Amino acid sequence: MKRFEDEGAYKYSFYSVLRRGEPVDVRCPMCRGHAQIVEKNGQFTWRCNQCYAGANEKPLHEYRAKSNCVQCERWFNVQLTDEKRTRHKSAHIDCPHCGATNQCELQRKPACRSYYPDTRDGRDPVFGMELYFLDNVRGKLVWALNRAHLNYLISYISADLRVRRANVPLKTASHTIPAYMKQAKNRSAVVRTLTRLQYKTG
Repeated sequence: MKRFEDEGAYKYSFYSVLRRGEPVDVRCPMCRGHAQIVEKNGQFTWRCNQCYAGANEKPLHEYRAKSNCVQCERWFNVQLTDEKRTRHKSAHIDCPHCGATNQCELQRKPACRSYYPDTRDGRDPVFGMELYFLDNVRGKLVWALNRAHLNYLISYISADLRVRRANVPLKTASHTIPAYMKQAKNRSAVVRTLTRLQYKTG
């Protein structure tokens, strides 16, 4: 009987993998080769190992107009989200109290992103690039973020007995695995597909 001891929750989420200093393997949108996303100094960047294309995540900024209204003299603090308006140093702002139009200088500051969504439809959530370790089983996507994640999935899905470590909280790393990958009827096909992905080189 093959026994598998599960790991802590969210260990293989997109953000957790990058935070640990591990890369996420993706397909280069230029040459379809093997590229990797990494995090350096809080910024995400990707580079292709074959054509050397790459890009950095665009920095996020928050734009606000703060002033006293010229009409009612009440203070307002309005956030602007329209990209066309935030390209300029100032903008016309309607007072939220009386509706009068004010010409205001825009204040820009780096925005904090509280969390990153996880991988969806076989693509990373920052650049929208297709994952490198990606295939399908019976019309459903099967994927891994990198080789460590791939090895974890093979070990977990192929195990006959899955147990939780004593110090692991309520959720384990496996709770984010799609249900169809864990179903007994799909087990052999999923393991076969994941094992094939291990030998992927280009």
